Amino acid sequence: MNFEKARRLVSDLVRVNERYARDGHYRNDVRERLGRTVSRVDVGVARRERDRAPLTARPFEGLVETSLALAGIRTVDRAPEVVLVVDELREGAAFAGVQTALAVALALGERLGRPVRVVMVRWTTPGNSAAAAEALVADRFPESRVDGRPGVRVVRREDVLDTAFGRDDVWIATHWKTAHPIDVAVTAGVVPRDRVVYLVQDYEPGFSPWSTEYAVAASTYRAGFRMLVNSEPLRKYLAEVEGLDVPTERTFAPHLDLELLERVAGARTHESTVRVLFYGRPSKHRNLFRLGVAALRVAVQELADDGIRVEFHSAGEQHGDVELDGGRGDVKLVSHGTMPWDDYFRFIASTNVVLSLQHSPHPSHPPFDGAISGARVVTNEFRDTRGHLHPNLAAVPADARSLGLAVADAVRAAAADGPTGFVPLDDDALGGPLDSAVDTLAAQLEHEHEHEHEHEQPATEPNQESTR
Repeated sequence: MNFEKARRLVSDLVRVNERYARDGHYRNDVRERLGRTVSRVDVGVARRERDRAPLTARPFEGLVETSLALAGIRTVDRAPEVVLVVDELREGAAFAGVQTALAVALALGERLGRPVRVVMVRWTTPGNSAAAAEALVADRFPESRVDGRPGVRVVRREDVLDTAFGRDDVWIATHWKTAHPIDVAVTAGVVPRDRVVYLVQDYEPGFSPWSTEYAVAASTYRAGFRMLVNSEPLRKYLAEVEGLDVPTERTFAPHLDLELLERVAGARTHESTVRVLFYGRPSKHRNLFRLGVAALRVAVQELADDGIRVEFHSAGEQHGDVELDGGRGDVKLVSHGTMPWDDYFRFIASTNVVLSLQHSPHPSHPPFDGAISGARVVTNEFRDTRGHLHPNLAAVPADARSLGLAVADAVRAAAADGPTGFVPLDDDALGGPLDSAVDTLAAQLEHEHEHEHEHEQPATEPNQESTR
């Protein structure tokens, strides 16, 4: 090894160690990857999954890490449940998508009169036990408790093959890495295709580069599952790109706590310092972190002669503070990382300008948390799906100059006029109510279930009929 190569290796190690020390998300990701690499438990469970999988499922081994997670399950005749399949349930990782998935499962369980069971298909990391996941559900959804105790049972991937499932269970896929193993389980003959609901919350092939992962993610939309789509812009995009005809009655708007946002609006004040909140998640490529930083640097230059006091804050994921003024160090983007739910809403009340980017058709929650509660919000346009959604929302092209100039204009407006007050969305701007979509879905499932059982009834014997 030559000296220059050794120097680069040492330099890389220093940077990795620095990031590991300061970035909690990166630290957790490294731990999970190392755990999956060396865990004897994971290797043993993967071997059991392969051995239990029917021959029709074996070709999918190794396609992605979850391919055979459900193919070898045991099904029995018993009272049916609603089975929600998620990557994981973990405090600090249960964001809006997971919250919505739980809300859908609990609502569907209530409509069908069935208990809810949750299956986690990601390898369990330290501290992420089934009991901890059950407590998280009970905390987020107190109404799910039974006699004061968690009422939703959670099954870790390591325990799936030791768990009995009902032959008439309704399964809910929540992400392509959960939809794919359910699709394999359908191929294996252990899950009926017409009993699968696919909760689609974004165009997830776009989360990966052009690759096997992209192709598998896209294939889940062609699996023939009954879809429930989070937001009208996403429904239209699926129709345009994948040719999917999802009825509008099975499309719902992202859940926004309007009572809470009205309280946030009431807490906003017209202050001499304008605080800008950037929804910054470096590990999520669709949130365009580096582009957002460049846009903020453009805004700093644009505002240099305005005499407005401006602060820049980041929330969503921990990262190092970032200089925004060309290296002078006077203006920084200060990272606050992931915040607890209540702390986040208290914090956004002090930020009257929001920059929140999402390079995918799902409109995302943070822009509307800000716009509805009176902040001026800048986001990126995506296929002409956002510009018309809210008067406080400026949707501009996804380039640093356009975004930066829009942020500067928002800062000037906030400095001059303060917050706008509470401004709710127009009805059905993002889709209908979640409850209505779940009602439609439940009615369809019940109708088909009754129809199936009518055909299963044995014919009446003539002598039985004559004795009535």
